[in-house]
Amino acid sequence: MKILQIIYSLRVGGAERFVVDLSNELSRQGHEVTLCILSDDSIGNFGFYKSEISQNISYINLKIPVGFRLSNILVLRKVIKRVNPQIVHCHLNLVNYIFPLTLVFPKIKFFHTIHSDAVKEVSNRVEYWIRRFFYANFKMKAITISAETSRSFTLFYKITPFKEIYNGRLKPEQSAVFFDTKIEIQKYRSEGNTVFVHVGTCTSVKNQEMLINVFNKVNQDIEPVVLLIIGSGFDSEEGEKLKNLACKKILFLGEKHNVSDYLLNADAFCLSSMYEGMPLSLIEAFACGCIPICTPVGGIINTIKNGKTGYISKSVSENDYFQSVLNYLGNKDQVKREDLIQFYLSRFSIEKCTKNYLLLYSK
Repeated sequence: MKILQIIYSLRVGGAERFVVDLSNELSRQGHEVTLCILSDDSIGNFGFYKSEISQNISYINLKIPVGFRLSNILVLRKVIKRVNPQIVHCHLNLVNYIFPLTLVFPKIKFFHTIHSDAVKEVSNRVEYWIRRFFYANFKMKAITISAETSRSFTLFYKITPFKEIYNGRLKPEQSAVFFDTKIEIQKYRSEGNTVFVHVGTCTSVKNQEMLINVFNKVNQDIEPVVLLIIGSGFDSEEGEKLKNLACKKILFLGEKHNVSDYLLNADAFCLSSMYEGMPLSLIEAFACGCIPICTPVGGIINTIKNGKTGYISKSVSENDYFQSVLNYLGNKDQVKREDLIQFYLSRFSIEKCTKNYLLLYSK
C-alpha cells in the first residue's frame, strides 16, 4: 500500500511523535510510506524527530514559511500527484489545505486524525462548516483518538461518521546515555524522597503554574520531593516567570531526546493539562512503568483508574491535583510498574495501533 503522511513539522509534540512512530511501523510491515512536512526542518526544533525516521521512508521537506497561504494547496497538490499514493493521512490543522484536494483526487482515500478536543482544533464558524461538510460526506474520514475525543466530535459536529483509534507508541528502549541518566536521577533522589517527571512545552494549556504551586506546597508542607520538568520554551518571558515561581526542588532540564530514560528511572509522571487528546507522553509513561498523576481531561479519563493505572484528580484545580499527589505519596506501592507496562502492551502498542489503521485504510 502506498501511504502519504502529512504534518506541519517534526517539532516536539504528541502528534509529531505519533506520526513518526506510525510511519516507521507501516514501513516495517512492508508498506511504501512517504512522510511530508511543510515547515523548514532546519529552523528551530521543527526537525526534532527527523533523526528517528526509518531509512526506508521517503522524506519530503517543503520548507514552507510559517503561516496560512492558499498557495500551499497547490504545493500539496503537486506532492500528491508526484507520490501518487492510495492513502493520504493528514494531521492537525493541516487538514484545511487537504479538503479541496479530496475533490481533485477522487480515487485516493483521505484521512484526518484529530489529536485534541474537536472544538479546540477549529478557529471560526467558516472552518467548522467546511470540516463538517467534508466529514459528513465521507470526502475526509475523521479519526478520533479516545472515547472522550469521540464524544467531543459527536457533540460538536452532530455527525457520527468517524473511526476511533487510540494512539500508539513504540515501546521505549534504553538510550546510549541511560546509565548516565540513572546516576543523575539517583543524585536527585538524594535531595528528595521521590522523583517526579513532567514532560511538556511551556504553554498555558499544560497548566504548569498550577503544577509548580502544587509541588512548592508538597515540599513546604509534606515532604521533600523533586520535580523534573522536561520541555522547551522555558527561556521565554512566561517560562522565566515559572522558573522564578518554582522552589529549588523543581528543576528545568530543557528538551531531551532520551525522555524515556527519565521515565524508566523516575517514580511518577505528572500531567496537569487543561485539555488533551490522548497524550503520547502518558502512553510513554505507561510503557516505562512510571506511575501517572494526571488531571481529568481528554482521553486521560478513559485510561486512568485511581489506584489501578495511576491517579487522576477530581478537577484541574490546584487543590484537587494536590490531593492526587498526596494520594500517590501515601500509596506508592499500590500501582505496580509491571502492571502499567502490561496495560500499555494490551492497549497502546504501536503494533496494535497500526493494525487498526491498516484495517481502516483497506476498507
